[in-house]
Amino acid sequence: RRQLADKHRRCGRHPYIYSAPHRAPPSQVPNPLCGRLHAPFMSVLQPIVDSLAAVQSADGVILAQPFLATCRLILPVLDKLGVAFSAAKSDVGGNIERLAKKASEHAGLFDIALEEVEAGCHASNTGCCKGMLWLKRFLEFTMMLLAETYAAPRSKTLKEAANLSYEKCLKPFHGFFASSAFTVLLQFPPGRDAFVASLGGEGAYQGMQEVVAGFKPTLDKIHQFLEENSLNDPTKV
Repeated sequence: RRQLADKHRRCGRHPYIYSAPHRAPPSQVPNPLCGRLHAPFMSVLQPIVDSLAAVQSADGVILAQPFLATCRLILPVLDKLGVAFSAAKSDVGGNIERLAKKASEHAGLFDIALEEVEAGCHASNTGCCKGMLWLKRFLEFTMMLLAETYAAPRSKTLKEAANLSYEKCLKPFHGFFASSAFTVLLQFPPGRDAFVASLGGEGAYQGMQEVVAGFKPTLDKIHQFLEENSLNDPTKV
């Protein structure tokens, strides 16, 4: 009897209840907070939308830590573009974490860059100014990709949307080797329907619009700051 009890404990059952536990189908998992059924996963876009309100302070200052937290939420969107984008995602993540190392010292995002300007090291390719610049550019690429995907009549393939976004947002700053590598990468995006489904299905179109509209004021403000402080380096890499 003791051996039987031990066996059932290892299997996660009560020692004297032998019927297999009932499990709800994955698409009908009860929500313990409200007792309703919910979908097995939530759109990856909703956390981004929810975080945008905290990115700027009441007086319009872009707050470093909330901004970077929102940027981290963009990374799962890049995952949905397929394994070919893993290197690009790694670059974006690296720029986020480069800025994050200084975010505990500066409440405002721009103060991180201004510290380097004052120290005369803003031109460093490994500094935060370049990290902010390339993060901004890749966010612009991502926002344009989403905008081209949800734009009526929603007939563009994801490959077409990605290529248009690359031509405008990143290619002007890529040299021959970087451009060649990214061009190859753009040949292997998932299908449009698969991408939209991975973001949450048909409801993802509304999420895309909200993300793009919510991010635009912040990206515009970052672009203006870089221009005004001569940090929008056009040098190709």
